[in-house]
Amino acid sequence: MRRWIVMLFVISVELSAQEFSPAPFLGMGNTAIAQEGLFSLAGNPSGLSLLAHPQIASAYQQHFMSSDLATQALLFGMPVMKQTALGFAVTNYGIYGVASFMQSGISVARAFGEQIRTSVTVNYHQYTITRYSAQRSLSADLGFIYKFSEHVSGGLFYKNINDARFNTEIDQRIARTLGIGFTFHFSDELLLGGDIVHMFPKQMQYRGGLSYGFHPHFIVRFGALSNPIQYTAGAGFKHRSWQFDFATLFHSKLGSSPQLSLAYAF
Repeated sequence: MRRWIVMLFVISVELSAQEFSPAPFLGMGNTAIAQEGLFSLAGNPSGLSLLAHPQIASAYQQHFMSSDLATQALLFGMPVMKQTALGFAVTNYGIYGVASFMQSGISVARAFGEQIRTSVTVNYHQYTITRYSAQRSLSADLGFIYKFSEHVSGGLFYKNINDARFNTEIDQRIARTLGIGFTFHFSDELLLGGDIVHMFPKQMQYRGGLSYGFHPHFIVRFGALSNPIQYTAGAGFKHRSWQFDFATLFHSKLGSSPQLSLAYAF
């Protein structure tokens, strides 16, 4: 067990409690700030505001270095009134039975007219080492999306605005980021996205990707992100109320980190 705990500590210091990106965004280079739909709960929840029907999704991702190190996620969103939606998201990152980082959040997203979307999110974080200790904290996020036109959107997202952190001897920060992103719908089939993210205290990350729907039911995605340089690829299948997505993150030295997600619209 000690070996697993040491490995988790080393990885978690670098990942700052592991920011989760669902497969449809991960495949596009983790571009998420100006995207819309249920999966925006794990990117910029402002994109949830015009949700037409209740939706639910789950995801599972294996991480670099060990198949025992994984993330599980559950997302749920529903409209509650005109141009307003409520969302719930739970993610858990770690090694089962050893240690984990759990985050649960509730988001309220509201649109103002056809162009403006906003969101407020409150998160509960729990960092647990089995049979040893548990630390808890609360954070808040703010999101904004502006539709410049039918084809171009821009987004702004501030994660962990109160600089929440765990009170531990290990440097175990809760991710705090400020990012701006854009999406360009060149056609019904082709979407390009790009994000620039400041990962406090000083790291910048650049993300870009595209998705192409070559068939009404099938879509492929490609992308890349910096610091360190990583590449992504993915594919999706949609039939009636079901949506299945697969994506992989490629690191030149650590290997691949695959993810599966499944969504259903009621």
